[in-house]
Amino acid sequence: MSLEALVLGLFSGLRPGTSLAAVLALLKTPRPQRALLFFTVAGFASAWAFGLVVIGVFHGADVAVGESTFTAVLDVAFGAAALGFAAGLQQGWVQPGRRRNASPSEPSASSRFGHRLRDPSAGVAAAAGVGTHLPGLIYLVALNAIAAKQPGPVDAVVQVAVYDALWFLVPIVSLVLAVVRPSAAVAYLDAATAWVRRHEHTIVVSGSFVLGAYLVVKGTAGLLG
Repeated sequence: MSLEALVLGLFSGLRPGTSLAAVLALLKTPRPQRALLFFTVAGFASAWAFGLVVIGVFHGADVAVGESTFTAVLDVAFGAAALGFAAGLQQGWVQPGRRRNASPSEPSASSRFGHRLRDPSAGVAAAAGVGTHLPGLIYLVALNAIAAKQPGPVDAVVQVAVYDALWFLVPIVSLVLAVVRPSAAVAYLDAATAWVRRHEHTIVVSGSFVLGAYLVVKGTAGLLG
């Protein structure tokens, strides 16, 4: 298993995001175990399938372009994107998750989202699991790191599944708590959510900057080596 992919999986699973808010909302529903099960299974399955497709594409590009060159170019591109995102967050040019309403009477997107998760059907919970775990830059970086090792089919399936399990760490732990200690699950996640909100900006900016700098240096070294 690529160490880079493992670290990125942990970062993806623990960083602030809409998934945390969705899981907290589902824990407060009348049937949290059922809702979280559909949320986790559907989201995991879609992310896993996407990952396997991308691994296959990366392998094909490795053959066409050359393994080391292709990987190095992607590392530089992904690193530059991460650095740009970090700079945008720090300067206030990028404000993820924030949206001004057209009028004071118009409910925000997050309010509508939360309302739909108060007592969701299986389909709504599953759609929320997929929608809050859409593949982004970090997932592509991790998939590139896995593909660079040229894993066999079974190995690729396992490695992508391990990454996705780390990415879904909060939903999985919440589902287990909802089954084993339902009364404590909300309290634990409430405390975690409060801490994340206090440190969200620092976590995202620092994480994006470190990731971007690492990838640019790694990719440049690969191109020059």
